[in-house]
Amino acid sequence: MMSLQSVIPTLSPNKIKAFKAANTAMGELLTSGLIGATCIKQGFLNPTMIQSLSKTCFSVLLPMFLCSSIMKTVKSNGLGKSTIAIPTIAIIHCLTVCYISKIFILPIFHIDSDSIEGRSITTCCTFGNSGVIPLIFAEALFREPSTSQELQKAFSAVSLYLLGWSPLFWSFGRKTLLGNNDDKIATATLSNQNNKATTKTTTSKSTTNSSNMNTIAYKNILVKHISSLKSLFPPPVVGVFIGLTISSIPFLQNLFMNDDDNNDSSSTALLNVVYNSVHNLGKAANPMALLVLTTSLALGIVKHQDSNKIMTQTKTIPEQNKNNKQGGDSNGVSLISKLSCVSVARFFISPLLMMSILNMLGGLKDDNTINLDKMTKFILILESCMPPAQNSVLMLQVANKGTEAMKLAKLLFQMYMLAMIPIVIISTLALDKLKLI
Repeated sequence: MMSLQSVIPTLSPNKIKAFKAANTAMGELLTSGLIGATCIKQGFLNPTMIQSLSKTCFSVLLPMFLCSSIMKTVKSNGLGKSTIAIPTIAIIHCLTVCYISKIFILPIFHIDSDSIEGRSITTCCTFGNSGVIPLIFAEALFREPSTSQELQKAFSAVSLYLLGWSPLFWSFGRKTLLGNNDDKIATATLSNQNNKATTKTTTSKSTTNSSNMNTIAYKNILVKHISSLKSLFPPPVVGVFIGLTISSIPFLQNLFMNDDDNNDSSSTALLNVVYNSVHNLGKAANPMALLVLTTSLALGIVKHQDSNKIMTQTKTIPEQNKNNKQGGDSNGVSLISKLSCVSVARFFISPLLMMSILNMLGGLKDDNTINLDKMTKFILILESCMPPAQNSVLMLQVANKGTEAMKLAKLLFQMYMLAMIPIVIISTLALDKLKLI
C-alpha cells in the first residue's frame, strides 16, 4: 500500500490546491455538525425550537435567498438554454438512479425494494441533499472576493437544480417512500362515507343527509388533491419561480433592480428597497439551514437511542440475541448492507451517471451543445454525490411512521459521516478537471 508521502508528490499543484479547498469546505461542514450536536446534547436547542427554525428557514429565508440569487444571475447573464437544461437534467438523473437502484443495487445487497425499509433505502439512493450542503459547500469554496462571480453562478445553478428536483422529490419521491398508503386511505375514507350515506336513504331526511355526506366526502378528496398539488411547489421552488419571472420581464426587472448596481439615488429602482430587503434576509438562509440540518440529524440519533433503550428493556434475551446476529434489524438486513447500498448508489453510480449525461451534452469542454459553463457543470457533479436528503425523515414522521423515521435518521447520520471522504475526492477531481481553483 502506497504511503501518503509517496502519493502527494505525484499530484499536480492544481490537484493539491483543489484538494485543500475541498478539504477545507468539508472541514467547515464537519465543525458545524459538531456544534449542532453539542447544542442538542447541552439542551440549548430542543425539538420545538428546531421545528420553528426549520419552518422559518424553509418557508421564508431560503425562498428569499434563492429568489434574489436567481434574479441577480439572470440580470447579469440573461436567460439561456441552461435555464431549462439544469432542471431537466436533475429530473432525468434522479429517475435513472432510482430505477438502477431498484433493479440492480438493492438486489445485490439482498434488500427487498417493496418492503418498508427497502423503500427508504431506494429514496436515499435516489435523492441527495440538493439544497443546503451544495450551497454551503460552494460558499466555502468560492467566498473569496476574486471568485464572487463564480459563487453567484453556483448559487443560481443550485436554484435551477432545485427547480426540477423539488417537485420530483415531493411527488415521485414521496410515492417511492410511502407507497400507496395515502391513496388507499383516501379511497377507504370515500368508500366509508358513501357506505354511511347509502344506509340512510329510507326517508327524505336521510336522503338529504346522504347528499350532504357525499358532498363532504368529495370536498375532502378535493382538498387532499389541492394539498398534494401544493406539495409539488414548496416555498423554495416558488421563490425560484418568482425570481425568474421578475428578472425575465424587463419592466419588472427595472422596477426592482438597479442598473449595473449603480448607487446613484437618481437612478434607483422604485422597488429596489424590496429587493435589498429580500437579499439581506436571504443571507441568513445558509447558516440557519446548516444549523437545522446538523441539529435535526443529532436529534434523530438521540431519539433512536432512547427508543432502543425502551425496546431493550421490554425484549427477552433470545430476541436480543437474534437481533444482534441480524445486525439489529428485525428483517435481517444489516446496517452495513444498508450503508454499502446507499454509498454505492450515491457516491459511485450517481456521479458516473451525471458524468455520462454531461458527456452526451458535450463533456466538460466549454463548447457543449447547451452552453453549460464550468461552474454549472461542477454544481451538477457536486449534486450527484450528495448524501441522502434529510426531508425523507420528515415524510415518514408526517405519515405517522415514527419507528421507521428514527431508523432512517440513524442511517442518515452515519451516511453523512461516511460522505465526507467521497465528496472531497469527487469535488477535488471536478475542480481540477474544470480548472475552477
